[in-house]
Amino acid sequence: MPKARLEHPPARRRTLSDPLAAALLPPPDESPVEREVRLKAEIDAKKVSDSIDEMIRQERNDRKKSRTEVNVLLLGQSESGKSTTLKREHIGAVWRISY
Repeated sequence: MPKARLEHPPARRRTLSDPLAAALLPPPDESPVEREVRLKAEIDAKKVSDSIDEMIRQERNDRKKSRTEVNVLLLGQSESGKSTTLKREHIGAVWRISY
């Protein structure tokens, strides 16, 4: 008895399933001059985007370098909640705990 072949539905093109890709497609009636203008505008926008990304990267690196380290000494009896207090105060900072 021959094996039954499973019929797969036709694959959808990505441009049909992705609304952003469809929105970024060039107009169907675009003239060569309009195409050149559009491509130049895209290149200029890419340069601006890359420069903004570089500024953000540089600011992030500067912030990492200028971070000040704060030493905190928690004093108290054993089982008084020193570690719990430290964990509760943890707000986006990296704590190095030494006992």
